[in-house]
Amino acid sequence: MKDIRFETGFLIYKKIFKQLVAYQSKVVLWQISPESGSRQITETHVNSFNFETKHLYFEHNARKFLKATLPVYGYVEEGALIFKTTIEPSSDNNLTLRVPDQISLIQEEEMMILDTIASKVISNIWRSKRLDTTADDLGSDFMRVKSMSQRSSRDQELLNQEMGLTLDQEDKLYADQRESPRARPKDDKWVKVMRSQGEMPLVYRLFDLSRGGLGFISAVENEFTKGSLIYVVGFNDYDLDDPLIGSIMSIRSMDGNLGEFKVGIKFTEGQD
Repeated sequence: MKDIRFETGFLIYKKIFKQLVAYQSKVVLWQISPESGSRQITETHVNSFNFETKHLYFEHNARKFLKATLPVYGYVEEGALIFKTTIEPSSDNNLTLRVPDQISLIQEEEMMILDTIASKVISNIWRSKRLDTTADDLGSDFMRVKSMSQRSSRDQELLNQEMGLTLDQEDKLYADQRESPRARPKDDKWVKVMRSQGEMPLVYRLFDLSRGGLGFISAVENEFTKGSLIYVVGFNDYDLDDPLIGSIMSIRSMDGNLGEFKVGIKFTEGQD
C-alpha cells in the first residue's frame, strides 16, 4: 500500500475529498465488534469537509448504524483507498468523522484482501476506479496562475466580496493609478498561506487586501524571505479551489506594535 499522511500530503487530501464530494462517490464504512468480531457495514457519501476543523460530513442516515465509541474504517472503491478514523460529536443526527491522519492507497495485487474486509468480492475495482489520487498534476495545475475568469464561481464570489470591488468598478475608479488601494478589514480576518507545495497552510491575521496584493501580520521578522513565492489558499474558514500566487515584496515592523511585522505580498500578474 501507498500511505499518504495529512501533515505532509495536504494538497492530495484536498484533491481526493473534492472529488469524493463532486462525484458523490460511494464510501463503505464499517466497525468491528470487540466482543463478537462481527462487522457493522453501511454505505454513504461525503457531503462536505472542513480541513480547518478536520471534519468530514456524511449523509445523515449513516449515523444510526455506527457506535460513537468504536473506530470507523472506510473504503472508497472508485479511488481504491482505505482509512481509519473516529466519530466526532455532533449537535444533530448527521454523521461527522474526523479527517483521518492517514489514507492508504491499495495496489492492484492487494485488492483481494477486501474480500474479508467488506465480506464481498469486489472484482471490478480497476474498471470503476475514476478518482485521481496522484500528485502528478499538483505542481502544474494547482500551483498555476489562474485569471479570475478561470476560477470556480464560488472562488470568484468570495474574492469579489473580500476585495470589495468588481473589476469594472475598480477600473473606473482607479484607472489613472498604477496600484489599486487596499481595503483594511473592519474586523479581524485571517488568511491561510503556504510557502511550498505539500506543506500545511499557516494562518495569519489579514492586514489589507486588494486585487494587486495583500498584507498579513507575522510575529517573527525572519519567518519569510523577501522575493520568495507564496500561495494564498484561503480566508477564514474558506478554502480556495485554486490559490492566489504572489511574491513577498516587503517585511517591515509595525509602528507601535513590538513583535509584529507586516508581510507585503504582490500577486503575480494575470490573476485579475
